[in-house]
Amino acid sequence: MIYEKMKEIRTYYLITQKQMADILKTSRSNYAGWENGIDPISIQKLNEFCNHFNISLDYICDISEVTNYKNMKNEINLTQIGERMREVRINNNDTQNAVANAINVDQSNYSKYEHGKIIIRTYPLVEFAKHYNVSMDWLCGKIETNPKIK
Repeated sequence: MIYEKMKEIRTYYLITQKQMADILKTSRSNYAGWENGIDPISIQKLNEFCNHFNISLDYICDISEVTNYKNMKNEINLTQIGERMREVRINNNDTQNAVANAINVDQSNYSKYEHGKIIIRTYPLVEFAKHYNVSMDWLCGKIETNPKIK
């Protein structure tokens, strides 16, 4: 799980929850909620965490053992997430409803993700990446080519 890896990485570098919260510009209690799996972390904050430690989203989301990619960008492209999700869905001949069921969201929200009307939450995005065996870093626009995953 993401929160377990966050704690593992943070403690490996001997950083306190308060220090990590300051780095991510949030409260310690908010950070503790993410790290303890109580509250979901946004993809933007998860990306900031990964950037701080120079690790891939794929690694922290347990999609790949690759800790980082060559020419990996720091920023994520929120518009590109929806575009790439649509591309993957179409390439797999799936309907929006089928994908929505696979990642446990309603079809209306899934449609909004693809059209960039709302930002997908982190955990459904991880489920999407695992379901289709695609890279989180690629989905988020941090790398240009979708690497072979596991």
